Amino acid sequence: MPSLKIFIVDDEYLIRNLIKMRIKWEELDMEIVGESPDARQALEMIDALVPDIIFTDICMPFMDGIEFSKNVIEKYPHVKIVVITGHDEFDYAKRSIKLGISDFLLKPINAEEIKKVALELKRKIEAERTHIKKYEKMKQQLELNLPYIKEKFMIQLLQGELGADEIADKLMYFGLDINPESDYFQTAVVEVSNSIMVMDAGEENSILLEIQCAERIRQITREDDYTWIFFDNSRKIVLLSNNESLDLTDCCEAIKIMIINSCNCFVCIGIGSKVHGFENIKISYREACDALKYKVVIGKNQVINYSDITYTNEVSRRSIPNKAEKIDFYIKAGMKEKMYELIEELFAEGCYCSAATVENLRLEAFDVLLACMHVLLELKIDASSLWEYPTQAYEQVSRIDNLVELKSYIKSLITKVINKVHCINEKKANSLIMQICEYIQNNMSNAELSLSVVAKEFFISPSHLCRLFKQGTNQTFVEYLTKVRMENAVKILMETDLKVYEIGERIGINDSHYFSIIFKKFTGCSINEFRKNSKV
Repeated sequence: MPSLKIFIVDDEYLIRNLIKMRIKWEELDMEIVGESPDARQALEMIDALVPDIIFTDICMPFMDGIEFSKNVIEKYPHVKIVVITGHDEFDYAKRSIKLGISDFLLKPINAEEIKKVALELKRKIEAERTHIKKYEKMKQQLELNLPYIKEKFMIQLLQGELGADEIADKLMYFGLDINPESDYFQTAVVEVSNSIMVMDAGEENSILLEIQCAERIRQITREDDYTWIFFDNSRKIVLLSNNESLDLTDCCEAIKIMIINSCNCFVCIGIGSKVHGFENIKISYREACDALKYKVVIGKNQVINYSDITYTNEVSRRSIPNKAEKIDFYIKAGMKEKMYELIEELFAEGCYCSAATVENLRLEAFDVLLACMHVLLELKIDASSLWEYPTQAYEQVSRIDNLVELKSYIKSLITKVINKVHCINEKKANSLIMQICEYIQNNMSNAELSLSVVAKEFFISPSHLCRLFKQGTNQTFVEYLTKVRMENAVKILMETDLKVYEIGERIGINDSHYFSIIFKKFTGCSINEFRKNSKV
């Protein structure tokens, strides 16, 4: 940090000389850069010198020290000013503290007081400069991260996480224009993938492709101030339009052709419906994502409108009430046979009219697959543990072109899912039972320990705990708790001479009579008999 610059304003030469000569300023890492006998001349010099600290007398010709200080602080608010005043001027000088004067020295001044004040101001200046440096560094970091912060805001819009006031503030901060003539929004989601020639080029190539395509889309929409292009959390390109006059379907068709021709890749675009207000953007986005999922049905290089994903009356599809709910229940309950029966019903050969196509059969398969995915997601099971890669099942279904193979594949898929769910649930149940058993061991001395107390501790219902416990230990909760208590009672009897009521308190049975009854039932002999026999 460079030396601090000191400037002195006083019409008395002796005072100026005292301040200059009696302090070894270089030892304080400071230097006198100028002095003036009056305030008007000082103001002209300060513009050229811009000192850090000014010592000024309060009573001077032409302009007093207070007026001078006011002029300096208005122009250079960072400058620290020390006013030198006499006793009769002190109250007047104190009233000027609101101006921002840093300190006062009362005449007659001495070197130690000047040094003390100077060092304190130096400390403040250095602290301020450090703070400014940190602030500037933070500002630079903010500017570097601004594109990512802006993208996060756009993602929050898609997910409906922000209130109206927060949205308005952030739009202003990021300089995003809202269409003053419309509060309708529509979303499109673009997914690009490498062509077969470069399918195995790796993650870096995929990211570069996505960035390239996003830039091409920005070029197409650059004249539209009310359409924003960004990436969502799954690295898909999102178009969020606030331009009600824009035909997003036509726009996406142009984008598709441009990307196919210029980027040599596959592209699929899902389009949601128009919605009213910021709070409903999430609906349009969800619809666009749902539309995108149907790319495996109609193939690559397609623009899919959510409103077009309907089943026409010309095509016969098997209607089963609560199909998704049944699939969900059968999988979670591990009811393979019931699930197989449902698959047979869905894909029975007589269920499809002559107008049906393999695409309609695939739609049924995708419904089942989607229900399976929902179960896996709900139970937080990684689908990669069942398939080599996330879209393998979808791609397999899209390649099958006959009913027999499709039905067989769906059955094998369902079997994998049910087995996986059963395995996970069994592990969770076993882990939970082990935790509960450990909890009982550690808390058996609690006389209030009961099924409901333990159930509450582990956030499950007593009835569910009762079933789990019986299933995991082949004992009821009470039987297990009694067994733990009696085993510990036996151990205490063998190792100590504690009285019956003391042992009962240690194992959570405060009633000595009841303890004696349970002990005899468990061991076949009374406590006294057991103690006598154990010491023989």
